[in-house]
Amino acid sequence: MKVFLSTPPGRTGEKWPPLGLLSLSASIRNDRPHHQVKVVDAFCRDMGIPELLQAVREEKPDLLGLNCSTHTFRETIEFMRLASEALPDSWMVLGGYHATFTAEQILRGYPFIDYIIKGEGEHSLVQLLDRLESGQDPGDVDGISYLRGDEYVDRPLALIDDLDSLPPLDRSELGDLEYGYVHQGIPLTFGRFTTMVSSRGCPYDCRYCSCASFSLRRWRSRSPESVVDELESLYQEGYRSVVFVDDNFTQRKDRAMRVCDLIIERGIDMSLYCEGRVNNASKELLGRMKEAGFDVIFFGSESASPHVLDFYNKKVQPEQITEAVRNAKEVGMMVITSFIMGAPVETEEDLQRTVDFIKELRPHAVEINILDYLVGTKLWQEKEEAGLLDSEDWKTNHRAYEYQGSLDRDTLQSYVDKGYAAYLDSWKCREGYRELLRLLRSNRTARKVITKNLLNRNTWCVLSGSGKVN
Repeated sequence: MKVFLSTPPGRTGEKWPPLGLLSLSASIRNDRPHHQVKVVDAFCRDMGIPELLQAVREEKPDLLGLNCSTHTFRETIEFMRLASEALPDSWMVLGGYHATFTAEQILRGYPFIDYIIKGEGEHSLVQLLDRLESGQDPGDVDGISYLRGDEYVDRPLALIDDLDSLPPLDRSELGDLEYGYVHQGIPLTFGRFTTMVSSRGCPYDCRYCSCASFSLRRWRSRSPESVVDELESLYQEGYRSVVFVDDNFTQRKDRAMRVCDLIIERGIDMSLYCEGRVNNASKELLGRMKEAGFDVIFFGSESASPHVLDFYNKKVQPEQITEAVRNAKEVGMMVITSFIMGAPVETEEDLQRTVDFIKELRPHAVEINILDYLVGTKLWQEKEEAGLLDSEDWKTNHRAYEYQGSLDRDTLQSYVDKGYAAYLDSWKCREGYRELLRLLRSNRTARKVITKNLLNRNTWCVLSGSGKVN
């Protein structure tokens, strides 16, 4: 069978490789090598619907599979409709977060979609191909949903327990596309760049995040040896920048320390980036990470108000955020923090407190977003149970001000703008300049970011306060 796997059509400035599709492809090639698999990253290639449709027509696959998020669902479903008309004998399959949480709505609303793969699909897709190839009903395959006549067949969501058992990825399947990490239009990676996964899932249950539902709150990790073997292979292939896309790289201190020890022992000299939680950010751990090449760390901070953090079920306090940022700075890391504005329990006083907090923290970069209500989150579930959602709401993302009136759009946007202004102001002082000089001395990635972006118009737009991502 011929299998065509693709990201949705669209355009993006932040180009990260589709590791999920590569892992699906690797599993098919490893377990069922008689199948032919093609992976296309339409999203990062800025392919529109006509271009991707032409590529599919030329390939004529037996199975066409796309992943999609809530943000890309409409474009994805329109493309699949056209593809099903062009290839009426091909199976149409959707996966990803949005498809996982809206499987029945998709199958009943768009009958040209044959199967939904929920959760992690490496085993599910291979088994589905077996059933399709042999003409058997796939009702015994975990992780899939489909219609059998008018009956909705819904198998349990699939997760991979032993991540070390998955075959290695072949990034050459993506062709010559150059990937990179961009923040507010400013490149943060240089040289050959990719991403990788060292763990999956998250044991926490933040109210605004769908990861808990997608992973059933089960955090699973690869062994440190497996992680560093892949890093070493990437280094030998010429990669010099790697972002770990784990939801929480620092979840287990002993494991993270062992990864760092192995990187240092093997002499792997790369610029590494990861996300961590502020309650797992001891100075000892961050210092070892910096020694191993982790130049940049991202902390989801969300708010300066304890009761807002409690509403989000974040399980952290503002003091922990302050300590984590301070620890990361002291060991020489670049620190990116993110904040969310618009919780239903939030007041303008809370928003101003967060603005002031951003100025006090003085992170090296900041993201400030208005709260999204997304399918798969507790926030969404609560609105659904209260009967506050329209019948079409599940197809797109929604901002907090659409469902609550205490903080309207203009008010929230004004505080987002104030937050970015406070961030910029925090650096316009003697201590800010001194801190920047210390960072440039201790962090090679910071030096590259500064020197490589001196002539970048986006840099000066951000520094002047006229260029913000909201």
